[in-house]
Amino acid sequence: MALAHRPAAHDDYATFVRLFPELDTGDPIPSPAHWAAEIVPGTWLFEQDGEAVGYLFFERLDGVGYIRHVVVAPERRGQGIGVAMLRAAAVELRAVGCATWCLNVKPGNLPAVGLYQRLGMREAYRSTALRFAWAQTDALPACERSLETRAIEPADDAAIEAAFSLPRGQLAGGRAAGRVLLRLVDPAEPSAVHLGFASFNPDFPGAFPFRVADPEFAAPLLAGLRPHARADKPDMGIVAEADPGLTARMVAVGARVHMEFSHYKGQVPTDMS
Repeated sequence: MALAHRPAAHDDYATFVRLFPELDTGDPIPSPAHWAAEIVPGTWLFEQDGEAVGYLFFERLDGVGYIRHVVVAPERRGQGIGVAMLRAAAVELRAVGCATWCLNVKPGNLPAVGLYQRLGMREAYRSTALRFAWAQTDALPACERSLETRAIEPADDAAIEAAFSLPRGQLAGGRAAGRVLLRLVDPAEPSAVHLGFASFNPDFPGAFPFRVADPEFAAPLLAGLRPHARADKPDMGIVAEADPGLTARMVAVGARVHMEFSHYKGQVPTDMS
């Protein structure tokens, strides 16, 4: 029977719970509330012979498709399901005006890396996911500049996305999902948007993206996020994207490397036959 797909529904959560660990991120399985509010709207469930064989979670941003999860059931790997899922996504993305797409993958996942390369994607940079206790951030060296944090207003989105080479619409998507969006501000130059920003999920907890123009700016940005942390979540995570200096600064105060991954991007193919 041919592979078919449909939009995910809230009651597909059990299937999601079964398949999510195949991402091998070491992250906890998102809660039913997180699944329903943030993952279901962008997820397709793929079925064959009435059986769920995988799911695809992706965002349709302004001109860019961001593939978040590509998961094939372990017993169905090697059957071309992954490429069929991406073929379906490519058709959808082209239809809504997305000419490019991107995703993150663990460098050691050679089958996935090979697939993405065959689809024309190339590695743009490498990132490091870091985990640490909030208390460890007290040991970060003080920033020499007097920087403050301020909520990111919708009017700031385009300038911040341009300054940090983000897909257009990514900040709006985070805001719609209830993220805490903060940017660094220099009171002497309040209009400057290139200093740093973060999109923080207190429930996870973690910040992604977390971008700073200089690693020393991590201290004031984390200090601004900390009041938004939940009392029952003493730990925190950030992703240092193409920023070994930030990684080194956090590791120096005891942060542990949770995972390393590569960011791939390319043109959405028009022909994936």
